[in-house]
Amino acid sequence: MLSLKRRIAIGDTAPPPADWAAEFGRRAPLEVDLGCGRGAFVLERARLLPGTDFLALEARRKWIAHLREEITRHALPNLRAVWCDLQQDLPDLFPPGSVTGFTILHPDPWWKKRHHKRRLVQLETVGLLAALLRPGGWLYFQTDVPALADEATAAFGAHPVFAPLDAEHFLAEELGGVLSHRGRRCARQGIPVTRLAFRRLPGEAP
Repeated sequence: MLSLKRRIAIGDTAPPPADWAAEFGRRAPLEVDLGCGRGAFVLERARLLPGTDFLALEARRKWIAHLREEITRHALPNLRAVWCDLQQDLPDLFPPGSVTGFTILHPDPWWKKRHHKRRLVQLETVGLLAALLRPGGWLYFQTDVPALADEATAAFGAHPVFAPLDAEHFLAEELGGVLSHRGRRCARQGIPVTRLAFRRLPGEAP
C-alpha cells in the first residue's frame, strides 16, 4: 500500500487534517484504534463516550468504507475513519504528545517469516507511539497469537516511558469491557487472549 504522502502526491487522496481538534470542532481527549478492522470496538466506544474523539485507522480500504457507512448510520460526530499505512503514516497524522490512548486489538500476525517485518508492534513503532502519546496517556494491546504477545511484551518492556498496568482491570474499568469483532469470537470459542496495558510516563521517548 502507498503511504499517505505518496497517495497525496499522485492525487489519490486528500491530505489528512493537520489539526484534529479543528476537524472535530472541539478540544477533547483523542483515542486512536490502530488497525480497526470492521470497527466494532471503536463504534461502540464512540457511542458510549460522546465526550471523547476517536480515530479508526485501517489499511484495508473495504473496512474503512464499511466503517464510514456505519458512522453515518449511527450519527457519530466524534468518530473518523482513515485509510492509511500504519507503519508509514502515523507521524503525518499526529503531532507529538497529542493522543490520549492507543488500542491495538488482534493485529495482523503476518504469518510468513519474510513478512514479519510488516508486523505492527516493533521497537521502532513502539518508540513512535511513545512520542505521540501525551504524558499520562495509555496504550492497550491484545492478541490471541502467542508469538505476537511475546514480541509485544518485549517491545513495550524495552521502553522505560511505558509503565505496565493490570490489563484485565484496564479492559473492564477503563475500556468498559468493550471487545472487537475478533475479541468477541475468542470469548465465544474460549480462545486464550493475552492483554497488555501501559501508562505513558513523563519524559522523552528514547
